[in-house]
Amino acid sequence: MSARRVTVADGLGSLAAELRRRADTDGADEIALRFSDGGGAGATSAWSWADAWEQARRVAAALREDGIRAGDRLLVVAPDVRAAVAAHFGAWALGAVPIHQGLPYRLADPMAFIGELRATAWRLGCVGLLASRAVVPFARAAPGERVWSIDALLAEEVPGDVAPDAVAAPPLLQLTSGSTGAPRAVAIPHDRLCLHLELIAERLPAGDDAAGVTWLPLFHDMGLIGGLLYPFYTRFPVHVLSPAAFQSSPFGWLEALDAARATHTAAPPSAYAAVARLARRAADAGLRLDRLRCAMIGAEPISPRLLRGFADAFAPCGFRAEAFFPVYGLAEATVAVTFPRPLAPARVERLDRARLAADGVAVAAPGEDADALEVTGVGTPLRGTEVRVVDARGAEVDERVVGELLVRSPTLMAGYDGEPTATAAVLAGGWLRTGDLGFVAGGEVFITGRKKDVIIRAGHNVYPEPLEALAGEVPGARPGCVAVVGVRDARHETERVVVVVETKLDAAAWPDLAARVREALRARGTVVDEVRPVRAGTLPKTTSGKLRRREVAASLAAG
Repeated sequence: MSARRVTVADGLGSLAAELRRRADTDGADEIALRFSDGGGAGATSAWSWADAWEQARRVAAALREDGIRAGDRLLVVAPDVRAAVAAHFGAWALGAVPIHQGLPYRLADPMAFIGELRATAWRLGCVGLLASRAVVPFARAAPGERVWSIDALLAEEVPGDVAPDAVAAPPLLQLTSGSTGAPRAVAIPHDRLCLHLELIAERLPAGDDAAGVTWLPLFHDMGLIGGLLYPFYTRFPVHVLSPAAFQSSPFGWLEALDAARATHTAAPPSAYAAVARLARRAADAGLRLDRLRCAMIGAEPISPRLLRGFADAFAPCGFRAEAFFPVYGLAEATVAVTFPRPLAPARVERLDRARLAADGVAVAAPGEDADALEVTGVGTPLRGTEVRVVDARGAEVDERVVGELLVRSPTLMAGYDGEPTATAAVLAGGWLRTGDLGFVAGGEVFITGRKKDVIIRAGHNVYPEPLEALAGEVPGARPGCVAVVGVRDARHETERVVVVVETKLDAAAWPDLAARVREALRARGTVVDEVRPVRAGTLPKTTSGKLRRREVAASLAAG
């Protein structure tokens, strides 16, 4: 069935109302969601639109019986994706506000994490916690806490119905992963969310044969909006894997893409790097990726070498290089800022690294300069979105000059919930200060790094992301698990460049690994002051898997 889009003009009130409408139509038995019961494409269960509404209705009815009303806020911690989806739409059906919080990748102290959850819930004014079965025993350890087991709510036969179109459409509150401190809640009014989905669908038409696969967590903007709400909005089925399943068995993602005959998927570059090593196994298993026409890639710097390497590795599986869909966005802009043209070859610029470091100008590298820095274009702004590049004084710079990206859009956040000072620091005159560095060339946006992560060594700017990608390709290093940080050297009044590399090699092999990483970077024109191998799992990351570089730098500075 062709896509049925929800627009502000529909007057439906909320996306939950659209789910109810689909459950009441002739298409109610269409498959909406599939879930893996194991790690990959093995045993699966499926929800039709009618099933999805029934799960949401059960959650909503049970919560209403317990006194939850429109406007109430609920923190959701649900590693089980079926429970997370039911809780999300169930809360929306009441006009309540679900706020997803993820489990850390490495949960060493469950009770400390529950303590952080309580602090987050208190700060955001949540009336209670909706949790998966595995989380509930820990969350109920303190008396007086309002904790609901989503699994128990789904098992209840609470009579009655809910009418999502009769309540105020709830805002979307997305927690930023953040690198330090407590996460902030990005507030997106519901009408802006609907408009944003419309703009995304306009630039990325789904097509009648569309089918998706996602393992991205719902507490991340790309997972919630790109992985779940975009397929919902454009009405095509999506196979949902759990993030934990991907972490334990990345091959399951490839199996699911094949089994679903997927046309759409999305992931950060580190995920594509993780499965690139499994290409031969995928080919030997006869997996096919030839139907993919949107392999969205974003949320982290996008290496052209990764795009080429992945496309070459999976060519025997039918993967097309032009299926890559490099994007740029952030939660404060709802999710998307720029998109490329579908099935267009990725645009890659080869830049003079020395000019970029010294002058901040993106000049093409001469000939086959081995020291050239390659950057991937991430497309042009969505309709109604504007991007400016400014210098440190806030003045707009010329094309090909690197500066901070500012974004203006009708779907920007209303602000950080309850934090007017933090909101004012990034929103001024309708423009959002992204903190990202980049340049514009021929109308296309290129990202070069994060403003806060740039290292200044002997008067030259050092951008961590391309160095991390190069170091991650050295045998023995773990791709996506390399941090390049600056540590202040008071004696020389500059910053030292330190490369921290996770590895599974024995400690006896670490000096050789450090030498190979140093040489690989030196061969590309970058001299670093120290390479420090560490055991796998050492580097701190956010809940969305991004490196906490400032925490790494602070740890090194403290010895």
